[in-house]
Amino acid sequence: MRELSLQYIKRFHMGIDFSNISLPKVELPLGFWYVPWHKSLLEVHADIQHRGFCNDIDAKLFPTFCRYEGCLRLMQSLSGGSNFMPEATLLIAYGDSCDLVEYVAAVQGVRFSLDVGGIQNIAVLPEYRNRGIGRGLLLGALWGFRRLGFRSVTLEVTADNFHATKLYRRIGFTTIKIYYREIGN
Repeated sequence: MRELSLQYIKRFHMGIDFSNISLPKVELPLGFWYVPWHKSLLEVHADIQHRGFCNDIDAKLFPTFCRYEGCLRLMQSLSGGSNFMPEATLLIAYGDSCDLVEYVAAVQGVRFSLDVGGIQNIAVLPEYRNRGIGRGLLLGALWGFRRLGFRSVTLEVTADNFHATKLYRRIGFTTIKIYYREIGN
């Protein structure tokens, strides 16, 4: 009989309060641009989630990310819900002035309460990381929430994701809660 081994993954629940912060201006690197939410892009969001997370620890925590079909169902559920916030849901595309080369990053926004928004699934394709794309994606979503009148926004991140936690803190997020998720091997 095979023994089940458990692993505990440390997670941060983080938040940003707009009343205490001045959001930086959004700047994307040359050749990248925002693509606002449209229902015709649902499959693109699912594809970016899958390719962005399938080989990361997040896929162990959330098996939905292991398969494109799981990401597609997740996007259908998110975008079909009454708490979905299209204004905080974006893609980032890459190309030149005439041609789209590829969609490279995606984020989805939801409403948690009357004035608290939630960032879902910030995904940047591995080959486009460390170029400022994640920062631009996060700020684009935050500006969308701010324009809608939200007071604050929260997100969750694996503590070992040092690049993401550093970025979130630099923008103004603080840790609200620390918890551990159990995963089996």
